[in-house]
Amino acid sequence: MFTYVKYESRPGVVGNLRLKPSSASGAGSDGVAGVKSALRVLAIFEFFAATGKPATLTDLAERLDLPKSSCFALMETLRREGYVYSLGKRNGYFPTSRLRVLGDGILRGDSVLVLAQPHLQSLRDATGETVMFGKLDGAEVLYLDVKEADHAVRFAAHTGQRKMIHSSASGRAVLGLLPSDERRKVIGQLSRPKISPRTLIAVKDLDRAVEQGVSVGWHVAIGENRPEITSVAAALRMDGEGYFFCVGGPTQRLAGRENKIGALIAREAAAMAEKAAWT
Repeated sequence: MFTYVKYESRPGVVGNLRLKPSSASGAGSDGVAGVKSALRVLAIFEFFAATGKPATLTDLAERLDLPKSSCFALMETLRREGYVYSLGKRNGYFPTSRLRVLGDGILRGDSVLVLAQPHLQSLRDATGETVMFGKLDGAEVLYLDVKEADHAVRFAAHTGQRKMIHSSASGRAVLGLLPSDERRKVIGQLSRPKISPRTLIAVKDLDRAVEQGVSVGWHVAIGENRPEITSVAAALRMDGEGYFFCVGGPTQRLAGRENKIGALIAREAAAMAEKAAWT
């Protein structure tokens, strides 16, 4: 079970949420032995990615809310397997490049992400903002790849991050792929908490917003997840699955640019869908 925490090691970044394991005892919510240890290992690498510097055993145990003995066992296992190395007792541990090598190998085998890469880069270059590519995954949308903006203040997102459907432009984009009757049924079944004062929670209001986005070809959410964030998205369908491109940034910087950005996203989504049909 994960708890969201916000790391403050990257000043000027807005919307950046990281993960750490819950301090609740026992295995994961499904009761499978070893789930808690697996989540701790993932949290360790999330921590290194967020801080970008070596960490001592004490620092890791305290920051990630792990018992020191469990933390030592995990770090020594990772060290023996070549995923981290020791810089000495005083300086602690840091990851090796093994994860990057494995990740590069996995990425080369992912035909969907290979197709998405040039479109992500094109959108990031054209808009100057953070761009996400992802898909519908159950009752949420899942970011499969992210290219962050270079601005000091930007929308920060990470691969593997999930968003609720009702309050995000990306969620509305994939809802827009459904026939209207089916879409209204799905919206009615969604959990729709009021995340910000601007979040749409009524079925009719959300359905109307999706329909409006379908009519123009892209979807906009202004301040519905966070008051200072605007997101714009367009969706595509490949092999029966719903995917999306989404651009996110500070509302103040995106104000007045939503339609121009939306048209760019819709163009890239259509180009990817056409390319996928020929592969």
